[in-house]
Amino acid sequence: MKNYIKSFVLISLFILAFACEDDIFEQDARLFNVEVQVFYPSHYNVTEAVEVTVRLINLENGLSVSEQTLENGHVSFSNVKKGGYRLSFGKKISSALASEYGETIIDQEDIDNGRLVNLNVTLEDLSLSENIDLGSVYLKSSLPGTYLIKEVFYTGTTTLNDRAYYADHFVEIYNNTEEVLYADSLCIATVYGANGSADSSPTEFSGDIDNVYLTFVWMVPGTGKQYPIMPGKSIIIAQDGINHRDDPNGNPNSIDLSNASWETFLLRDIQRDIDVLEVPNMLEIFANRPNTHDWILHSYGSSVVIFKTNDPNALEVIPEPNNTQGYTLMKLPANDVLDGFEALAYANCGIYKRIPETIDAGFTYCNGIFNSESCRRKVEDNVNGRIILQDTNNSGEDFEIISFPTPYLFE
Repeated sequence: MKNYIKSFVLISLFILAFACEDDIFEQDARLFNVEVQVFYPSHYNVTEAVEVTVRLINLENGLSVSEQTLENGHVSFSNVKKGGYRLSFGKKISSALASEYGETIIDQEDIDNGRLVNLNVTLEDLSLSENIDLGSVYLKSSLPGTYLIKEVFYTGTTTLNDRAYYADHFVEIYNNTEEVLYADSLCIATVYGANGSADSSPTEFSGDIDNVYLTFVWMVPGTGKQYPIMPGKSIIIAQDGINHRDDPNGNPNSIDLSNASWETFLLRDIQRDIDVLEVPNMLEIFANRPNTHDWILHSYGSSVVIFKTNDPNALEVIPEPNNTQGYTLMKLPANDVLDGFEALAYANCGIYKRIPETIDAGFTYCNGIFNSESCRRKVEDNVNGRIILQDTNNSGEDFEIISFPTPYLFE
């Protein structure tokens, strides 16, 4: 009798376990198809876009699969699980070919120099629960940057007593050309809008593709050619230009930024920001909150643009939406932007994008805060020792998440 009961229990447990596995299998077995047809930009004289790389990214686990469009611009994905996804489309063509197609953003110098044209677009927050045909998608054209944002460290670090530390934020800007560029009058700014880390609304300016709305603007001083950036070299703009590992005010778990090119220093009536005399200061152009005592990149995800304009002080200033304290924003024409970087809190935060897709078609994200992770641009090529960085104008494709920041380095 005991053996019978034992056998019955084992069989019951087996059936229960099989039933649970079967439930999981049935849930995972709901597989669907995704179809889409990709076209060149609407102002081109050609239509269906061939050999476009299309990447389907699962927002929950970050896994992805890639396919290329066929002769008719069609691409399909089969056996896709139910869930949230992002679709990323990308291709590069020569300026000469783009000119034949009717491209308007290039000139003869671009053609002579063999400059490439980026063709890309991203579809965010695609919810898949059935077979879906997305119809037609049109690529958007842009030129790879000359000044590129190479690394953005915004997550911060943790001190020895487990406290949050964020004075080590920095942005690195790279010369991706074979010519000398100059940092003089180069501006760096953080972009207005929530990043999806809290119960908040997407930016009110999400529909404006012609402008970027800024909360903080800094500028490199100089008369025009005082501060060269050599080909394949970079400058670092630090929040605080100290050796954070060794400084008594720093954090042994952090990095050395004493060799930063510039630091951001806020001079205020009540002085809280530290001025490191060995590192020259950026020029403060604009701050939407005058009582701010430090330039801090949001640790859940910050958006940054770099630009040059004739007179940044002459840019339009507008009220910050839904604000009753008189805070303002600086309005920058998108055409003035040299490069943009977008980081949001999580993989499924696409609706919070703050930078227009004409500048940055996607976004990246880190896996937490104060965990030392940094966003570094991928290397595309190495030409006679000069590193060429990838630039498809899509932060989600161009940047990788690394476990610790690497100022001035690539590994």
